[in-house]
Amino acid sequence: MQVEITTRNYKATKRVRESIDDKTDKFEKYADLDQIRVTLGVEKHDQICEVHLRTKGLDFHSSASSNDMLVSVDRATDAIEKQLRRHKRKVVDSRRSHGSSAGKTSAAALEAVLDAEVSRDDNAEEEY
Repeated sequence: MQVEITTRNYKATKRVRESIDDKTDKFEKYADLDQIRVTLGVEKHDQICEVHLRTKGLDFHSSASSNDMLVSVDRATDAIEKQLRRHKRKVVDSRRSHGSSAGKTSAAALEAVLDAEVSRDDNAEEEY
């Protein structure tokens, strides 16, 4: 995973960079990540953090602003983590629902076949 930190009108401190690294390391458990781009900037009195995350086929984006850059980083990374969790839950639920419905379908089909065989056997006995 590649983390790219860009700044605009702001000099990122070591503490902010460490915070970004710690927060972005958590993203690995939700998806296979290609790239994370973090943009830090100052506009008037707001300290803004934008996070853009790229996975296979999907992009996630979050932005947060506050009076403190660390708070902005926390809010933006928490929002991305929430998006990733929601996406992973959808993928897992989709896999579970397709797997369980396939099992039910095959079980229902098997039961229908067995019922048909039983009814054929009953009809064959009545003919004798």
